[in-house]
Amino acid sequence: MPIIVTAYVIILYPMPTIVKTIPELLCKFNRILMKNTYNICMERQGIKIFTAVVCVVTVLAAIAAVTVCMVFPNKYASEVNSAADEFGLDRSLVRAVVWAESKFDRYAVSDKGASGLMQLMPDTLDFCANALYIKNAKNNRFDPNVSLRCGCYYLSLLIDKFDGNVTAALMAYNSGEANAKKFLAGQAVFPETARYVKNIGLAQKVYGILG
Repeated sequence: MPIIVTAYVIILYPMPTIVKTIPELLCKFNRILMKNTYNICMERQGIKIFTAVVCVVTVLAAIAAVTVCMVFPNKYASEVNSAADEFGLDRSLVRAVVWAESKFDRYAVSDKGASGLMQLMPDTLDFCANALYIKNAKNNRFDPNVSLRCGCYYLSLLIDKFDGNVTAALMAYNSGEANAKKFLAGQAVFPETARYVKNIGLAQKVYGILG
C-alpha cells in the first residue's frame, strides 16, 4: 500500500505544474509558428515583387531597344562599313552623317537638289565620281554604294583640308567650306549648322554603342 501511495504521489504531484506549463508551451509554439509563417510569406511576397520588377524592367528595355532602332536605323550596314573603311573614316561617324542627311532614305532629295543617302549636290557628286572613276554617277545617285563612296570621299577631303578637325569638316559639309572658315574665324555659326553638328555628335554616340 505505501508503495502504491508513493507511486501516485510521484505521478500526480508534478501534474499541476505540467498542466500549468502546457498553455505556455503552446503559446510559445504558436508564436514561433506564426513568425516562421510570416517570414515565409514575406519571402514569397518578396520573390513575387522581385519577379514583377524584373519583368517590367525587361519590357521597358525591349521597348527602349525597339525605339532606338526605329529612331536610329542601321540600314546598308555592309555598304556603310566598306565606304567608311575605304576612306579611313569612323564607321559610327559615317552612320551619323547618313542619319542626319537622309535618315537612311536612299531616295531622299532636298529642296536645294542634294540627293541620296549622303545628300550630295550635283556638282559635288560629279567631282567625287570623277575622282573615284565612277561612271554615270548622276543616273545612279540613289545607289547606296555610289552615294556612300562619294560622300565618304568628300568628307575625308574636308577633314584633311581642316587639319583633322571633324567639327569644322561637318560644318563645311553642311554649309560649305567658305562658311566653315568664317565660323572658325569667329563668325556666328548658322543655327541650322549648329544643330546639324550637335545632332551628328549625338547620333555618333548612339551608333558607337549599337556597333
